[in-house]
Amino acid sequence: MRSLVRLKMVTDELRMREATGQRIGALSANGDSFLMSEPGRILVIDDRPTSLRRITETLANEHNVMVAETQEEFMRLAANDDFDLLIVSLTLQEYDGLRLCSQLRSLEATRQTPVLAIVEEGDTARLVRALDMGVNDYLVRPIERNELVARARSQLRHKRYQDYLRDKFQQGLELAITDGLTGLYNRRYMEGHLATLVDDAANTGKSVALLIFDIDYFKAVNDTYGHAAGDMVLKEFAERISGNVRSVDLACRLGGEEFVVVMPDTDLAYAMTIAERLRQCVAAKPFVLDETGRTLDVTVSIGIGVTHGPHDTVAKLLERADQGLYRAKRDGRNRVVAEAA
Repeated sequence: MRSLVRLKMVTDELRMREATGQRIGALSANGDSFLMSEPGRILVIDDRPTSLRRITETLANEHNVMVAETQEEFMRLAANDDFDLLIVSLTLQEYDGLRLCSQLRSLEATRQTPVLAIVEEGDTARLVRALDMGVNDYLVRPIERNELVARARSQLRHKRYQDYLRDKFQQGLELAITDGLTGLYNRRYMEGHLATLVDDAANTGKSVALLIFDIDYFKAVNDTYGHAAGDMVLKEFAERISGNVRSVDLACRLGGEEFVVVMPDTDLAYAMTIAERLRQCVAAKPFVLDETGRTLDVTVSIGIGVTHGPHDTVAKLLERADQGLYRAKRDGRNRVVAEAA
């Protein structure tokens, strides 16, 4: 009962997350035809030759079955390969089957993989301990072929459905923090990340630099060439920016034609150097507007803000960088302006 309740709670939580993702448009609904469309990958350990042969021959008709000879080999394969089902004999002569199941449930790599235990008839005490530590299902010797096929199929469906729900949840998280057009992080993620960096800078004394970009006369691009061309410019702009910053820097799209690069452990002089390099990278080569090969020269205005001491805040940093951007646009665009001294 406890095992089934655990499964129900996990599945309900993942289903709820998927339903939320569908309601907000982040995820699309799909059928479950994929659940048994591919053969499963099954790993077996059983030191009784007759029983092992019966298991492998029965399951090999539908699935890819691998056999481990030792406990060490079994754990290594289970942890490093993506198996859909693990079949463990609880009556191994040289190894402790219960301990093996316990290890499977303690490792992150195998915690979600279903385990089907093989027990002797009447060995209730061992079976109860196995179920209590998280074994998903069991078979009693002598193994009946049809029952083995049915129980394996049931566990495979549960595994694949939960994997599907987890993948969908991860996709939903990624969609919630990234910009759909450019693939860069969005404002929501940037603000959280920047807040963490500013707090760290207050403790370490290191500076955080913030670069705000605004594509010059971008509205005219949409009005003259259309929104499809404008999207092409935005995507290419994002690629040029993200391809010319450090791996520790965070490139984001604030919205519209505004972008941000967050640079940890960076002083004003270095931020000015990088900003000027990015400005030149944008202006150096025309942007392709469509598949016909039309191009357009694009420039960018950049404002820079840098943290000042332990009492600085994200709001103040954003405001100073925004003031620099305003001055860059006011003074003729296509230039880099740092915050006022």
